[in-house]
Amino acid sequence: MRERVRARLAEQHDLVRDLLREQAQLQGSLIRRFGRCGKAGCACREGRGHGPYYVLSTRSAGTGGFTYLDAARVAQARELLGRKRRYQARLRRLRVLNAELVRLLRRYQQSLAGQGAKHVRSLLERQESKN
Repeated sequence: MRERVRARLAEQHDLVRDLLREQAQLQGSLIRRFGRCGKAGCACREGRGHGPYYVLSTRSAGTGGFTYLDAARVAQARELLGRKRRYQARLRRLRVLNAELVRLLRRYQQSLAGQGAKHVRSLLERQESKN
């Protein structure tokens, strides 16, 4: 059981280290859209439209917002959004791991308490046999 606890503690340590490294993050969604201009003879009426245009959709304090991104910022936005997803996944894993550690440590404590009780009984029996 000690080895299982040690392995979980090592994993917990690594997760916390990784979480602390993911400082720059972006919460939201990156949307790729194509626009239609409305001109009668334009190819966008029958094709896929003008674009692609990239829109970053965010929400803060209950208010949504949209920001158009130029092509140079799209890769950076994808990376920052990916960091947020990885951060959330690691945080979920950390919660599960912490709960598992608590269960393991309680079982370990109970097994030690059981061994302690046996040891005390053994000492008492020896004491009684001497008397």
